[in-house]
Amino acid sequence: MAHRRRILIGLVAAAAAVLGPVAPALAAPTAPAVAAPAAPAPAVTIGDCENPTDVPADGYAPPTRCELGIARAEAVCLASAPALSYAVEPVGTSSTTVTITWHNPGGEDLVQSGLPLSGQVYWPGTVVVDGVVVDWPGWTQLPDGSWTEHDAYDYTRPQIEVTFEVNPSASTVVSYPPASAVCANPPQSQVAGVVVTSDVLAAPEDVQAASAVLAVTGADATPLLLAAGLLLLVGGVLVAIPVRRRHHEG
Repeated sequence: MAHRRRILIGLVAAAAAVLGPVAPALAAPTAPAVAAPAAPAPAVTIGDCENPTDVPADGYAPPTRCELGIARAEAVCLASAPALSYAVEPVGTSSTTVTITWHNPGGEDLVQSGLPLSGQVYWPGTVVVDGVVVDWPGWTQLPDGSWTEHDAYDYTRPQIEVTFEVNPSASTVVSYPPASAVCANPPQSQVAGVVVTSDVLAAPEDVQAASAVLAVTGADATPLLLAAGLLLLVGGVLVAIPVRRRHHEG
């Protein structure tokens, strides 16, 4: 009997030793761990414009936060000088300046940087000195002071592609002022090989004098014709009277 008791006590002690560390865990189950929310993907900074790098599950990238709209881009005349009037509207950037690139299909582009977001700039090839235009794009002045067509800025006429860049950029095509515009070309009287209409119509002094004499003679011809007509009428009446008298006498 005592032997059985000792065996039972030994089994209980062994069970207690095995189950002791497990019992607290079974008595108080722990709450499941909650994963921390994922941090948003960092933005990539291009210049001073931020573009998100996270891509949705559908594979389409989110729209950019940087945009540039061209509100105005047209040729105007600043007095006698051809110019480009422009205005751009950037989105997603704090930049207050724009770079304008005039694209030359056959050579080096012309770049103007640090310009305000809206304003007016002279057309490439235009030279203004003390407010007076002394050179026009597409024209070359000869030693005698006259002008002939073609120079290094022929590519800017009649149309040219222009790019406005803030971040990002936008391009458009602008047209040079029409030939009829006062700022498009040098004065016609100074263009080589062009004869002004007034010069063609102008006649030598002797021819002008003869024309004046002819004009005066023509002006006095009307009274003379009237007088001649009256004389013919009177003559006809005088001739008719004797004829009538002879008729009655007969």
